[in-house]
Amino acid sequence: MKKLVIICILMLSLVSCSSDNVKSSSSVETEYYGKWTLVKITGNFVTNTTSNMAWKETYIFNTDGTFSKTKTENNTTITAVGTFKITTPPNETLFELNYKESSSIVESCNGHQTENLHLNKDNTLASDWQNCDGWGLIFKKE
Repeated sequence: MKKLVIICILMLSLVSCSSDNVKSSSSVETEYYGKWTLVKITGNFVTNTTSNMAWKETYIFNTDGTFSKTKTENNTTITAVGTFKITTPPNETLFELNYKESSSIVESCNGHQTENLHLNKDNTLASDWQNCDGWGLIFKKE
């Protein structure tokens, strides 16, 4: 009986020592839902910020795993939709987007209906399109 009490006390002390600052993956993911707006374009020795960009672009990430992307350029607006998942390989957070249909606003290195966005340490999203000579696109959550 004494051993059982000691084991219970040890188990409780181990549980009580766990960090309260660690967020569960589901609570962290909920921080990503909502609207993200293009705030910076880099590439070809040029950096454009919100006030002087050639186009506007947004992502909206929904809690059901769907997203929409909208791009407005030269008074023309195009919207594409699809599904996404958030993965956390070592030392990064990656958004993997899969579009329902091909679209001219899919900015991808592989030429398919997929895009990858990486969460930066400053809580902005960066497109990996710049890795294959595309524009460097930086998005901020509204």
